Amino acid sequence: MTDRAPSDESFALDGYVALVTGSTRGIGAAIAEEFAAAGAEVIVTGRSPAAAASVAERIEASGGRAHALAYEASARDAADALIAGISSVTSRLDVLVNNAAILRPHSVGRLTEEEFDEVFGVNTRAALFLSQKAHPLLVRSEHPSIVNVTAACAHRPMRGLGAYCASKAAMINFTSTLAQEWAKDGIRVNALTPGSVATDMILPKDDARREAFIEDMGNQNLMGRLADPIEIARAVRFLASPAASFMTGQTMIVDGGILA
Repeated sequence: MTDRAPSDESFALDGYVALVTGSTRGIGAAIAEEFAAAGAEVIVTGRSPAAAASVAERIEASGGRAHALAYEASARDAADALIAGISSVTSRLDVLVNNAAILRPHSVGRLTEEEFDEVFGVNTRAALFLSQKAHPLLVRSEHPSIVNVTAACAHRPMRGLGAYCASKAAMINFTSTLAQEWAKDGIRVNALTPGSVATDMILPKDDARREAFIEDMGNQNLMGRLADPIEIARAVRFLASPAASFMTGQTMIVDGGILA
């Protein structure tokens, strides 16, 4: 983790407790580590308790504070179980980052009900109901906020990813609605739309295919490359920080110009 300069105080998260779902790898792990570097106590979650513990241990080895909790977003009682787990390690919550997601390539014309339920269950339903369950904790915070991680295809649908794109578009809609409903409670709710990011969620495992894929995806944005997860994490940190204190109901796009 990097040292923070005094001029960065408006972006600091000292004293914050942040829950980041899907934070055992990729964008989620980068967010957890960035938050810890900014001074937050981070709750790392994922389907694998061992993977969550590994990220938490890495954060603590770098001088941060972290806890690891298992979270199976597709389970109906997942939100209740996670909130109970949070209560076992801390008495408060300042920031919720809904990042957990699944990507299931498909043709919409052949999409099954099971596939639809799986994608929307993790990407939309789980995030919405975890936000509901977290509300009693967030409302007690002096600086509560929620950041929902979406996707560029929520704005410009992609063939072969119809349900995924629609599930992320639904989260943008819920972001606006929750911001309107919970403003009276002082809870800010924003969304972050990343473009193509170099994570194992999208990168082919085969080296030859990976190189061609990276070049092709990079050519789809103005920057000519994939984003590094830390570039997305820094934007999420901004949305959760005092620097964004007058920002709510918005979707911040960090996509290298895909949607320009």
